[in-house]
Amino acid sequence: MLSRGQSAPELASLNSGDPTASPIRKPDDVCCPMPGSPDPAAAGEQLPPPSQDHGQEGANPSQAIRPRDGAISEFLVSLLECPVCFGYMMPPIMQCARGHLICSSCRHKLSVCPVCRVSMSNIRNLAMEKVASKLIFPCKHSHCGCRIRLSYADKKNHEEDCEFRPYFCPYPDDKCVWQGPLKDVYQHLVSTHENVITMEGNDIIFLATNVNLEGALDWTMVQSCHGRHFLLSLEKIHLGEGCQQYFAACRMIGTMRDAAEFVYNISLEANNRTLRWQSKPRSIRESFVSFTNADFLVLNKSTVELFSEEGNLALNVVIRKAQEAGES
Repeated sequence: MLSRGQSAPELASLNSGDPTASPIRKPDDVCCPMPGSPDPAAAGEQLPPPSQDHGQEGANPSQAIRPRDGAISEFLVSLLECPVCFGYMMPPIMQCARGHLICSSCRHKLSVCPVCRVSMSNIRNLAMEKVASKLIFPCKHSHCGCRIRLSYADKKNHEEDCEFRPYFCPYPDDKCVWQGPLKDVYQHLVSTHENVITMEGNDIIFLATNVNLEGALDWTMVQSCHGRHFLLSLEKIHLGEGCQQYFAACRMIGTMRDAAEFVYNISLEANNRTLRWQSKPRSIRESFVSFTNADFLVLNKSTVELFSEEGNLALNVVIRKAQEAGES
């Protein structure tokens, strides 16, 4: 077969005076000889050399016009980028009357199409939803370093627990909207929240002062040990007239997998009384609000009064590796 970029070989010599000379053949005659015709090679005719480029798709005629599967997939994935939030549209995929697509989350916020400005409808694009079910998407935290690609059915669960997902400020203050990578959380805490103190060692005293003041209050400090940083928090919640509760928590500035490797103990000792608590630290990935229903130390007002001295509550916090705690 003749290939582009090669000059056609001489097919036969011209000899109009010799009636027995082979006639000049058209290229089609060379590529597709008629049934029963002699073998051109046997007749001494020169044929184009076979292509030596076996690494190109054009080497196989059946694949000559077939684009790479990866290119097709990337193209289809790009079609599913929402024009508003620039995230990938997952079913249900909505469209305007002219066919422009938009994700379901952004659809609830808009009354007109962001592309053509016609009134938005509640029409679903079932064809693109079927396409989406066959594609592999990058994690939405890929810009932070995640290289995982997965189906849309698994995408949401992965992104909620992706180790590259930005961390929010763990300080118990709703006004702080900072978020960033895990490696920057500690520096943010000590530089932005000036009342957060730090202490070195796996056995420290966390002193909460003026615990009898009225209203919702919180005390926070960072305990550094075992090459890690742990956030200690005591939060006072006002539940109603004369009803107050204190939640003591230890959270690790790290992932949930890393936090599971440690155990912490909180002990209160005063006035010949002793109270001890042991649990595993949670990751700062979890919101402090969710701790009220978790396995953290909960103290009522009367218990705090029993263990406080001059309005101050001293909590002895010891953090150990879970393996060491099991051996002891």
